[in-house]
Amino acid sequence: MTDTRPRVALLLTGGTIGSGGHDENDRLDYVDLARVLSDDDALPLYRFPEHIEVVPQRFTRMRSNDVDLAVWRRLRDEILRIEREEPDTAGIVIAHGTATLEETAYFLQLTVPTTLPVVLVGAQRPPTALGSDAQTNLQAAICLAASPAARGHGVLVAMDDRILCARDVTKASNHALDAFEARVYGPLGEIDAYGNVWMYRKDLRAHTTTSAFAHLLDHPEVQLAPTEIVPMWAGATPRLLERALSDGAAGVVLAALPPSMSPQAVEDAVDAAVAAGVVVVQSSRAAGGRVHHRRDFDRRGLVSSDSLSPQAARMLLSLCLTAGFTIDQTRDAFASH
Repeated sequence: MTDTRPRVALLLTGGTIGSGGHDENDRLDYVDLARVLSDDDALPLYRFPEHIEVVPQRFTRMRSNDVDLAVWRRLRDEILRIEREEPDTAGIVIAHGTATLEETAYFLQLTVPTTLPVVLVGAQRPPTALGSDAQTNLQAAICLAASPAARGHGVLVAMDDRILCARDVTKASNHALDAFEARVYGPLGEIDAYGNVWMYRKDLRAHTTTSAFAHLLDHPEVQLAPTEIVPMWAGATPRLLERALSDGAAGVVLAALPPSMSPQAVEDAVDAAVAAGVVVVQSSRAAGGRVHHRRDFDRRGLVSSDSLSPQAARMLLSLCLTAGFTIDQTRDAFASH
């Protein structure tokens, strides 16, 4: 008989959700053990929802602290391959380490022209540990990816029963089970204990098929422009900014003092960098709230990060520079993506 259940592709990349500890009490030291389970070892640890056909896909197994642009591009290619070659797929789940999950999610949100629901999920405790959240998080992510309600929302993150937008998601705690939250505007919805999906709002910013960068990386020879994040603190000097520029950064995101300002010596160095053609995005080290575009930004040639985290702003800035955007186009991109 034909299987009429919705079909979800599952990509296991590694991270806590796919790692093993020393024993069932290990919820901490497994990070240094770096025991990334193979697909054959990891899959028997999970139970999938019976009303959904889950199809595991082979992918690179690695810890998320080693994720880089090459991995992101492979994920992008695999998502597009599944959409092209497996048209009966309802959605895609990517099991990912939590250290860089938010960056992978936003990269895919900006660069993958897909209509399929793509859901990233992780865990705060390995599946080999007592009280692990790996099982419940993965089941919720699969239910979300299979749901018609997930279509049109771009790339999503499912953690602790919350549905989070890739643009807003951030890891706010090192070890708590509810570590992931949405900056400023909150979750999009939730998955209940029965696997039902409840959506309450929608991200209106450009993403996936409407992103200005949806096809920027179609050609493998395209390389992202180098960008850096420069943190600020009381008494900071221009040293880190100058080092980033000497290393070839074409753009810089300042994780500045809230609500986005720096010591005067750094401000002077920023003005010199802008005069030399470097694009500088004013972000903030604050946990939430928008960096408003101030009139002085126009005078100094700066870009506001809007409500993006510094790490998300760096990603968007790199894509803008790669696309050859002018300063005005870059400002528009930060206001629309």
